Amino acid sequence: MLTRTIVAAALAAASTAGLAQTVVGGATLIETATVHSGTVSASTFLTYVSGGDNTTGTADGTTYTIDAIADPAGAMAAADHRWLQFDPGIFMSTGGALVNSVLAIPAIDHGWTADNTGENWEPFEFKIWGCTSATPSACTEGTITDVYTRGVDDTGAAKNADDFASVWGFRASYSLFMITSGDHLSSSGHSPGEGEIDALAIAAVPEPETYAMFAAGLGLLGFVARRRRGR
Repeated sequence: MLTRTIVAAALAAASTAGLAQTVVGGATLIETATVHSGTVSASTFLTYVSGGDNTTGTADGTTYTIDAIADPAGAMAAADHRWLQFDPGIFMSTGGALVNSVLAIPAIDHGWTADNTGENWEPFEFKIWGCTSATPSACTEGTITDVYTRGVDDTGAAKNADDFASVWGFRASYSLFMITSGDHLSSSGHSPGEGEIDALAIAAVPEPETYAMFAAGLGLLGFVARRRRGR
């Protein structure tokens, strides 16, 4: 019985990086995600390949501006509160690196309230797909695994525009990803054919406390193995 208890504790410590939740502000996701009450680092951004409706602009959470001259590649180059609108779907590339998760940085262009409890769908008005080629039929839809309530930027006038940045995970690894309208909310249909997004980045590695939990879990598994060998 003790062995089973130790194994269960080890597996829980090794596989859990926080309290899993589905309610985020005023939104309810269709999947279970880990919610982080803070920001996330984003340094390696995917590059624009094609797509979007050639409308770009800026957002600060409550207001927006539209660029006089659209710049899709520039708008998607970094987490800078500059957005590109879709549909058509936007294709983004890692430059060749194969990854199984990406960080989606939203562009909340209107309706922000404290923790986005008012217009709760704005941070989640898109779907992210992993693709083997730049055609929608070659893409597989991802799932939301993590949400960072303060996005990437928590300072300055536009800091609320990227709240609830989400990590999308996939069963396989891809170097090409697609962004389309749609959502993963329990009450769907909030993005019928349009929406805006700031950028995609390679998802951050686990935080130091996550590594500590992995180590603790592996240590317990090692202890169990040694007890069995001793017997």
